[in-house]
Order: sequence, then C-alpha cells, then structure tokens
Amino acid sequence: MILHTVSRSPFNSFALKDCVKQLSDNDLLLLLNDAVSAVSATTEQHSHLLQLDQSKRLFVLDVDLQARGLKANMGQVVSYAEFVALTIRCQSQLAW
Repeated sequence: MILHTVSRSPFNSFALKDCVKQLSDNDLLLLLNDAVSAVSATTEQHSHLLQLDQSKRLFVLDVDLQARGLKANMGQVVSYAEFVALTIRCQSQLAW
C-alpha cells in the first residue's frame, strides 16, 4: 500500500491527474497544500476522487483547508497526527 500525496492545485498542475492514473486498488491519496482545492470544486478528476472517497481512500489535510478558507465536499479531513498515522500504515509514500 502506497500513500500518494499531492500538493499542487489541479487548476495549474497535472500532478493530481497523473497521480490518479497510477493509483492501485489499495493505495491511499492525501491532498495537502494547494491540492486541497480539488475537494471543494469540480475538477477533471472529480469522478476518480468520488470513487476514492466512497472506498475511504481519500484524505485531506485540515490545516490546509482552513488556511484557504475551503470546505471539503468529499474525503476524510485529517490532522497532522492522522497524516503521520497514514504514513506509518503505508509501506511507502510517493509525493506528486
């Protein structure tokens, strides 16, 4: 199981688009920094994110949502401590 982290906005980077193409069935996705905008607006990857949300594999860092004044429409909002727990749970991490 891999924890994929995306930090760049889907509106000015292909990182999220490239990442969702590479996800395996048991991989997790954590959105942080500007990538959190993907869960508060409709993006090209919306259907992929919904599937991840339904399978409880989509996570969003709470402080980054708060810093941008955004609200998550999908995904599990996590703290830094929960982010650490996700990294421990996964065999490796891949940053996009």
